[in-house]
Amino acid sequence: MDLGLKDRVAVITGASYGLGEAMAQCLVKEGAHVVICARGEEQLARTAQALGPQALAVKADVSQAAGIQTLFDTTVQQFGKLDILVNNAGWYHLSQGLGLSDEEWQENLDINLFSVIRCSRLAIPLMQQQKWGRIINISSIFGKQPNAGLIDYNTTKAAVISLSKTLADELAKDNILVNVVCPGPTQTPLWDGLAKTLNPDDPDGMINDFAAANIPLGRFGRPEEIAALVAFLCSERASFITGAAYDIDGGMVKNMG
Repeated sequence: MDLGLKDRVAVITGASYGLGEAMAQCLVKEGAHVVICARGEEQLARTAQALGPQALAVKADVSQAAGIQTLFDTTVQQFGKLDILVNNAGWYHLSQGLGLSDEEWQENLDINLFSVIRCSRLAIPLMQQQKWGRIINISSIFGKQPNAGLIDYNTTKAAVISLSKTLADELAKDNILVNVVCPGPTQTPLWDGLAKTLNPDDPDGMINDFAAANIPLGRFGRPEEIAALVAFLCSERASFITGAAYDIDGGMVKNMG
C-alpha cells in the first residue's frame, strides 16, 4: 500500500533503537526523508548508516531546550521544511507511591512531556506555513490505565494524551493533524531492561508470564507493528483522523479495565 509519503520530511525523537528505529525504517521504506535524534552518538550513527541515505542523524538531548533547537535548525537547513514530527523519546523510574525525588520527577517530565511541548512548539510554525502537518505523539497504555510502580511514567504519558487532544482541536484549521499512539508491552530494549531489573534470574520467563496473564493475544507487540500504525497516521490516508489515541496492545487495556 502506497502511503504517499515520498519526499516527506520527518523528525523522530528517541530513534536510535527500539520503537523509534522501527518507525524510521518504516518511513524510509515509504520514501520519506527521516531525521533521527538521540543522545547516544555511536548507536545513532549505526542506525543512520543502516537506514541509508534518506536518514540524517542529529545527536541531541531532547530533555534540553538547546538540544531541541539544534535538531530543528539542522532539519530546516538540510531540507527547508518539516512535514512530520514523531515525539517518541521516553523514560521511566521504578518507584512506589511518591518516593521519587524532585530531580527524578523533573527528569521524566523533561523527557516524556516537555520534549513533546518543545518539539511541537518549533514544528507547528513550519507546518502552518505549508498548511499540512502530522504530529504523532507516542504515549502508552499506562497513560490510560496506570500501572503500579511507574508513577512518573503513568502521569507524564497521560499528560501527553491530554496535550495532544488539545493541540488537535487548535490546529485542525491549519490541516495539522495530531494523534497519539499508545503501545502496550513491546519487544524493545526498554522492556527487556525492565524485565532484567525486576527478575534478573529469568527475565524472559517474567515477560512470558506477564503476557500470558495480562494480554489477551498472549504475546508482546513487535516494534514494526507500532511503526505501521504510525506510518498510516502520517499519511494522506489518515486525513480525517485527528485527536485520536490508539491502543495497540493486544487487548491489554480492555483486559485491565
